[in-house]
Amino acid sequence: MKLAGPRLTAVGSGKGGTGKTFVSLALAQAFADLGERVLVCDADLGLSNTSVQLGLAHAGDLPGLLAGRTPLQNALVHVETQGHATFDLLAAPAGSGTLAEANGGTAEKLVSILRRTASYDRVLIDLGAGIGEMVMTLAAEADDALVVVTPDPASLTDAYAFIKLVLKRTGGRAPALLVNMVSGEAEAKRTAEALTKSARTFLKAAPATIGFVPNDMRVVECLRRQVSLWTAYPRSPALTAIGGLTGVLGGVAPRLAGSLR
Repeated sequence: MKLAGPRLTAVGSGKGGTGKTFVSLALAQAFADLGERVLVCDADLGLSNTSVQLGLAHAGDLPGLLAGRTPLQNALVHVETQGHATFDLLAAPAGSGTLAEANGGTAEKLVSILRRTASYDRVLIDLGAGIGEMVMTLAAEADDALVVVTPDPASLTDAYAFIKLVLKRTGGRAPALLVNMVSGEAEAKRTAEALTKSARTFLKAAPATIGFVPNDMRVVECLRRQVSLWTAYPRSPALTAIGGLTGVLGGVAPRLAGSLR
């Protein structure tokens, strides 16, 4: 069914360090390259860092948008990578902490703004770490939620809590699961099964695993150098895997790469 506005997909993890921001940005570029009009909203309102990962001098003015003093078209920045389609970024200034005290009411206002824009086909909401009110309201209000998990036991524990709260707030709609930073399919399968088994046993529901992303040191290298992975290593295993997820997430790509199915 065609949604009235853009499709909102929230990307969370429960804890930091799982690579969810990289996943959000890589998905945005993949969807944009398919011809979609894409916006990334960095909803880590206290510690925004998407502009740092992209090597941008400016992140946009999300605080101004929420305060009503800056219209959307002036509050965002365009992300341009040579040889690729552009997408837009909406964020708070990196490290500003200007919206650290944001709450569920702020989240509802942000979702309302994003739903009213006709400029985009898809909005990827990069959630903050943790399971606070802001994070969980955005996850529940989005059309889809994706939880990014790694083999780290702490990641599994926090992802379980994230899934539990999404289920509670949505009346039983489980987020999809993406396993990140794994050595290969075997480790991805073990990680996914550990989480889905616990969810099925104790929550009576389990997320559908949509795929995995291999551990790729090129990602870390480019983040440290603040250079574009798409330019430096356009065929990196991580980008290839994430690009293959567009089909299962409602894009036009016909095949799912790195699938556990």
